[in-house]
Parts: sequence; C-alpha cells; structure tokens
Amino acid sequence: MTDEAEGPDPNAIRRHAKKMCTEFEYRRKYRRFDFYRPNTRQLAFHSLTAVECMLRAGNQLGKTHAAAAQMTMDALSLYPEWYDGRRFEVPPAIERPFDFLGWAACDTSATTRAGVQTKLLGDIMQDGGLGTGLIPLDNIVGKPAMARGIADFVDSVTLRRENGGTAVIRFKTYEMGRKAFQGEPVDEMWIDEDPGDDEVYGECLARLTTTRGKVVVTMTPMLGLSPVRKRFKIRTDGTAEILMTIDDCAVSRGGHIPDQDIPQIVARYKEHQRATRAYGADMQGEGAVFETPSDRIKHGRDPATFPAYWPWIWGVDFRHSGSLTGGHPFAAVLAAWDRDNDIVYIVHAVRLLGQAPMHVAAIKSNPMWDAPVAWPHDGGRAASLMSGETVAAVYRRLGLAMRPTHAQFPDGSFKFENGVDEMDRRLATGKLIVAAHLSEWFDEYQGYHRKDGLVVKVDDDLMSATRQLVMDIRFAKTPVNFRTATKFRGRPAGPEGNLARDIDFDLD
Repeated sequence: MTDEAEGPDPNAIRRHAKKMCTEFEYRRKYRRFDFYRPNTRQLAFHSLTAVECMLRAGNQLGKTHAAAAQMTMDALSLYPEWYDGRRFEVPPAIERPFDFLGWAACDTSATTRAGVQTKLLGDIMQDGGLGTGLIPLDNIVGKPAMARGIADFVDSVTLRRENGGTAVIRFKTYEMGRKAFQGEPVDEMWIDEDPGDDEVYGECLARLTTTRGKVVVTMTPMLGLSPVRKRFKIRTDGTAEILMTIDDCAVSRGGHIPDQDIPQIVARYKEHQRATRAYGADMQGEGAVFETPSDRIKHGRDPATFPAYWPWIWGVDFRHSGSLTGGHPFAAVLAAWDRDNDIVYIVHAVRLLGQAPMHVAAIKSNPMWDAPVAWPHDGGRAASLMSGETVAAVYRRLGLAMRPTHAQFPDGSFKFENGVDEMDRRLATGKLIVAAHLSEWFDEYQGYHRKDGLVVKVDDDLMSATRQLVMDIRFAKTPVNFRTATKFRGRPAGPEGNLARDIDFDLD
C-alpha cells in the first residue's frame, strides 16, 4: 500500500467516466451486475435458504463470481427478477450505524485482494478501477478505508443500499487469526476457499447470533475432508451445498467455457488432481476406487428413446445412523437394461434424508416408480422393536416393488468387494453408463476412494445403491410387467404397443 488511510475517490472516477463514456459503456464498465446471468448451478446456489451455504466447484468455474453476486445482492438489497432466494431487506433489530454488514475473506491478503476484493470492487490498483467489480460504482459511498501496511488491501467500504439504507463490507484474511473474526454481529460472511481448521469458521458462526444471518462458502476442496468441508459433506443441520462441475459451465448449458475446450482443460490437470480441479471432488489421500474417467461413462440419451422391451430396476441404499438431519441419507438409482448388449443405463438418482414415506414419495414422482427394487442385506433388520417389521417390509408396505430377498449374485454371495468389482468391470467395459446430468452421482463417484487399502464408506450412498442394482440386474422387468406399463411414455402396453415380439427369451 500505501500509507494512505483512504483509497480511490468514487466521485472523481464517476465524474470522469461519465464525461468519457456513453451511457451503455458506463453501464458495462461500472454497473457490471446488470449483466450477470447465472448458469443453472449458480442459480441453484442463489436459491439456497440455509444458514450455511456452499458452492463447491473446480477451479475457474465461476464460484467466486457467483458468491460476489450474492454478496452484492444482499448488501445492496438489489434483487433481479430471476432471484428467488433469501433476501436481506429488513435490518436486524440491533443498534448499529448501518443496516447491513458483510465480511469477505480468503487465506492471505494477496488472495483476498486478487479474489473477493477484486470481484466486488474491481481492480483498485488501476486508474478508474474502483467500481468495475460487481458492486456498482454508483453505490460506493466515499473512499474505501485501506488496511495499513498491506499494499492496496481494502479494510472496509461503505455502500448505499437500493432501499435507502447503508451497508458496510469488511475484508479479512485467515492469516489474521481467529481474533480478527471476533466482535461485531454480521449479516453475511463470505468464506472463499477452505480455512483449513474450524476456528475461524466457528467465530464466523458466532457472529450470526443476533442477526440471523448466513455464511457463504466457496471452495475447491484441495484440502480434502477438512473440518469445514466435513460440515457440508455430512449434512450438518442448517447446511446446504451446490456442486458445480466443468460440464455445468459449458456454453451449451449457459456457462462461459466453450464446449470444445473442456476436454483439453481437463487433460491439463495432473491425473490425481483432475477430479478436484475440474469437477470439485474432494482431494483424496489415496487412489480412487474406480479409475474409469467420468467422461467415458456418461450418456445423454433420453429415456423416451429406450425400446419398450428394455427391463427396468431400482437399486436403493437405506438411510441409517443419526437424526432426521444427520447420518447417511437414503439413496436410490433407476436404470434400464439393454439386455441384448448387456448395458445398464442409469437415468435417475435420488439422495435425501427424512423418513421412509419421504423416500417413497420421491421415487413415486418418477413414471417408472414401481419397477422392481433391489435392496441391501441390512434391509432385513428390524425397523421397529415394537412391530418386528423389517426395513424392506416398511418400504414394501408403502407401495414399492421390493424384491423378495436382498440383492445378491446368482451364486447367493453379496460380499462388498465383489459388488465393487462388478461395478468396476462394467464401468471399464462400457457396460454401466450414467446420465450426464446426475451431478450427485458423479460427485460420489469421483470422491469414492480407499484408505489403507479399504474403501472409505463416507458419502457413498448412491454408489451403494448402484452396487445393489448391478447385483440384481437379472431381476429387472419390462414396463408391461409392472403397473406403469400403460403410462410408459404414452406407449400402449398391449399388442399394439412398441414391445418386442417373437423373441427367444422371457421378458420377465
């Protein structure tokens, strides 16, 4: 820096810019927020209403930009027509000289300055750079207060809100230590990248006590399963997360990366970092369970194009351990089987907490809800000491077509590693492929790893459901053999239908 206590003068920049720029040029440079158009995953992030919200993504995919847009909206009470998330329009009932207080932080002064500060305020080291971030120049009140002893690092900036109030944003770094995150009540904290330990994060949560505010976390999980990352991975109460991969950022999907560039970008990364840097998966300490690249197992085929003689089946993994908002969630995958070529097409996936009726309702929202259901051996345990009814029986009573016995290979075995091996064989040979839009499935796939030679059974719910499905694939049934047959994509199930005839195997 500078030994100056104040930064650039927004009024001087504004006067000069309005003389030199047309109205449109001024808006493009100094009101960039008006041109922000989120992609589908960024939009899902903006719609989160939890106290702790994470946008997890690979490198350079737009997570920091989206969080800067969120801070801009909340600080200024500037909400576009497309926005349907939580709003900060009424200040909390506490005494302070402003209506909204936001904190934005990263690990060092250099990364905070180059990242969150520049995204919000613009590059203040350049002439006329203040106001070229997502916060419009016209909303910046007075010169930013600069941090002494750190070059071009803003300590705080005062803003005019669209509803007439005042907002303040302060910039911090993790290297300042836990004490720098103590003190005043805060409406919104933006934590950009993983702080590593949970001391700073714990202080951030404490600042929400009187404001009922929120924490926004943007992260590429290069530190693996850190304490903060674990809060979201195990779905601690009040947390919510959106995963954004490089595929979500393709131009064809409303993103900023040309589709044809994506394979080259992915190939640039070291193999052991590829899943994290391109797809936002947790960095792993040991090798992945499955080594087949994600791109090789994706399909974009519309289930409406599947022949009606293909059989269908669900695989499920029951939730267990913890309260309604903790433990392992319930998971289910739906697949159609091209029996002629022995290719399993996974087309739908469900992962949620809650109780059995919620799980069944989620499955019943799919047109193929009553296809057979393959389930794990622990479904034979008692669901209730009072009734003695098994877990599988509960789901059967609620209407699902549960298989009579738990999933197993033809020889009756159901060892975990054998199931993993069968999945691996199918993935490697193109016999198990997954709809490209199932981001939660691919998130688990990329993070599925071993430690000390054993598979780490954390965040593996959809993997487990898929394992049950492949073990019981021979029990898949065609739509004519379950109740949805007459509704199957509008095709009749009788003799006039598009079902196979004169074939030499049983369609059951």
